[in-house]
Amino acid sequence: MGRNIVLLGVAAAGVILLAVRIATWPPLPKEKLVEIPKGSSAREVAAILKREHIIRRESWFLFLTNRRKVQEKLQAGIYEFTGRTKLGDVVDKLVKGQTAFRKVTIPEGATVSEIVRILQSEQLVTRESFADAAGGRSLEGYLFPDTYCFPVRVDARTVINTMLEQFRKEMEVILGAPLASRTQEDVRKIVTVASIVEKEAEIDEERPIIASVIYNRLKRNMALQCCSTVEYALGFRRQRLTGEDLRIDSPYNTYRHRGLPPTPICNPGRNSLRAAAFPSQTSYLYFVTRGDRTHQFSRTWREHDAAVSRYLSGQREGSAAQ
Repeated sequence: MGRNIVLLGVAAAGVILLAVRIATWPPLPKEKLVEIPKGSSAREVAAILKREHIIRRESWFLFLTNRRKVQEKLQAGIYEFTGRTKLGDVVDKLVKGQTAFRKVTIPEGATVSEIVRILQSEQLVTRESFADAAGGRSLEGYLFPDTYCFPVRVDARTVINTMLEQFRKEMEVILGAPLASRTQEDVRKIVTVASIVEKEAEIDEERPIIASVIYNRLKRNMALQCCSTVEYALGFRRQRLTGEDLRIDSPYNTYRHRGLPPTPICNPGRNSLRAAAFPSQTSYLYFVTRGDRTHQFSRTWREHDAAVSRYLSGQREGSAAQ
């Protein structure tokens, strides 16, 4: 009797497992994209798949993933499902991380080199393919920092064009006019100033003020003396620039060369672009960091010199004629 019960139990389990393995949802009307967020538990994944009509029952999904011991191996990402979806295939896809799209975030202020490294880490481009697609163009400043979803098999040219197009859209919103209505030199000036603002400012409220300092110094033919441009020339950041750093022979060294650097020094975000397009109206010519993410702005060298003495005690110096 006991033997029969055991056999019946095994048979029942086999039937359940077979049902789970072959369980399908009615055919999807078309391709469907489903995002599994990072850190999702197996139960949360099951709920998402059920809500999106990818699986019939959450319990079946949990049963199969538990039996396979893969509940901790389900990978985040954006997945594409088409036609009839077998539960076993769904689990396999999630465990193998066979995503259809890669979500990648480009932070504000990233340089082109940093962007390439981010894209490489997501296996979207290689340094060589990116350089080939750029075709010798200087893209610094024009690859808009944002969160993008790219197909896994995307080519570098599409990645670049997508980011350039997003830059155009953002600029037209900021300017309230087609980008083509502004001269190339005008756009370059705005983007270059914005890139310096992006690197110098730490709070949004100060971005238009810092932009005004840059424009005020340009109008007076004063050297910008921005630490961020020197750091771009050096290729790295220091807590505090040395005298040797400030003497580096580079067109990006705004301590030695007047005017704007030859290109933007990073890819600025919308708040810095807006600040450069619409700076505050001030008479400030200098600023120095207070050490709390804000800056002290000054109109005269005497005021600025006093501010430097007050706030710079082993901290990284602010910019604009330290």
